[in-house]
Amino acid sequence: MRILQVVHQFPPKRVGGTEIYTQNLSCALAKRGHEVIVFHREEGGRPHEEEADFHSLKVHKVYYALSRATPLEAFLLSFRNRFIERSFARLLDRLEPQVVHFQHLKDLSINLVTLAHRRGLPTVLTFHDYWLFCGNAQLITPRRKVCSGPFFWLNCAYCAAARVGAPFLVVAVPAIAGLFAYRAHLVRRAIRYVDLFVAPTAFVKEVFVKRGFSEGRVRQIDHGIDLQVRGGSVRLEDKLHFAYIGGLAWQKGVHVLIEAFNKLDPERAVLSIYGDEEVFPSYVEDLHRMARTPAIRFLGRLAREQLGQVLAETDVLVVPSLWYETSSLVIQEAFAAQVPVIASRLGALAEKVRHEVDGLLFAPGEPEALRQAMERLMETPSLLSDLRSYIGPVKKMAEHADEILGLYQELISRAAVKGG
Repeated sequence: MRILQVVHQFPPKRVGGTEIYTQNLSCALAKRGHEVIVFHREEGGRPHEEEADFHSLKVHKVYYALSRATPLEAFLLSFRNRFIERSFARLLDRLEPQVVHFQHLKDLSINLVTLAHRRGLPTVLTFHDYWLFCGNAQLITPRRKVCSGPFFWLNCAYCAAARVGAPFLVVAVPAIAGLFAYRAHLVRRAIRYVDLFVAPTAFVKEVFVKRGFSEGRVRQIDHGIDLQVRGGSVRLEDKLHFAYIGGLAWQKGVHVLIEAFNKLDPERAVLSIYGDEEVFPSYVEDLHRMARTPAIRFLGRLAREQLGQVLAETDVLVVPSLWYETSSLVIQEAFAAQVPVIASRLGALAEKVRHEVDGLLFAPGEPEALRQAMERLMETPSLLSDLRSYIGPVKKMAEHADEILGLYQELISRAAVKGG
């Protein structure tokens, strides 16, 4: 089978959850003998295209710089880019894939779906966040509050003005709201042509169905992971070892974690923070200033090949997100290593972690609640042992890839019937 995976960005330069998932799924499919091509945008330079090999995959990169664009240009290009559309159309005509799987379309073009449909190609789209109806993709306001979604796009306009740091744009809210309405129109028109949607959790499926997506076209399929880890914890010191692994952005709630840990006894616990410090440097500077003890260690970006060893040395993983996570690969990876998780009682995290069974949940954005959860594990070693013992099996990427292949084959068969 010839499969085209479409994603907004891709390793090695970008290693977020969506990118890692796309890489792992694509490699799993390639191992089964399928021809997999990854299409994505790369930042920098004049607009041009490039083909490369990455592990066992063929990668088609479209270079298109957005970093020098004005906020208005960047917004418009985030959902409609004619250069990328032309590149994608040429690739479709040359490769003639049997199925197109859209992982993310931000900073590409929503019209890529339409281009695939016009060629009669079966299409799948996975919900990795809320970009299809939320401009910032995470349903969270600049005031760090969860958002219920667009309200005549006025709240979207206020959100956009705050995010670009231009409060004077408030006077232009009606015009900005009009741009968001135009974006929503293009998105609605394009997603009519998606054959099937994939929701990684029941929470995400419910959110999108409530937003008007046909329940019959949304399949819930949990993600799988591709990680070799050793079970159990390797104690490096006589302290409880907490860890955070992920993006260093305020939506991830790392500041909440640091504020909570500052109140713990540094002689009894250590916190390791792994994440790329170059993406949001001002936020990272704030985090360093907040940390009041050397027991908080900033260890930089974690290479994928080091993840298994790091988890083997970790007692508890903390996931303090402030936004509605759609899933969490790092929680699945922690569970694969028999590491309990403390997570925000929010979105899919409350679905992934079973409170007082394989982890603990706390009120999102509440440092005191997080401190109490962490201290509870410090004071009650038997609880930590019990949580670890109740961690269940984790779905492997091989199993997940089989499920996704089943969707592809279903759609290809359906298309053949229509064509015949």
